[in-house]
Amino acid sequence: MKKNLTVAAAAMFVMIIVMQWQGAELKTTTSKLGIVNLEFADTPVLLHNLLSRWDIGVVKMNIWLDFLFIISYTLFFAIASAYCAMKWAEKSWPRQIGFFLARVAFAAGIFDIAENLLMLQSIAGNYTDASLNLTFYCAAIKFLLLGLVIVYLILSLPNTLSKK
Repeated sequence: MKKNLTVAAAAMFVMIIVMQWQGAELKTTTSKLGIVNLEFADTPVLLHNLLSRWDIGVVKMNIWLDFLFIISYTLFFAIASAYCAMKWAEKSWPRQIGFFLARVAFAAGIFDIAENLLMLQSIAGNYTDASLNLTFYCAAIKFLLLGLVIVYLILSLPNTLSKK
């Protein structure tokens, strides 16, 4: 399990670096968060403001690379949650939560896949107000779920590091 966690962490950090490098030009004074601004562009005006300033080829490539990132972060967070859960006492609530959050990491990945597919449609001009709102909510739910996993991992860190 520890080896899988190390490999998953390395893959995730490599993808973070690749995504930051490839998407660097998407970060401007009007889009400080880069592609994340597109994830939360819930109106046609916001969408057009972003797309009019960006190279669409760079946006598409960033979204396609994000599919690889989804795999890497989903595996990392699922394995890390399960690893931390195993360090808690049998049948304890922190252990049960950890195993549950390992599944939550996969749910976050599914929301991210849906969000990416919706963004690909949006940049192709195939969007409605409803699809932009759906993209927004998929992103918000994804970040909320990942936030829960990260909080669990942080809170579990002292216990995980103290157990061999």
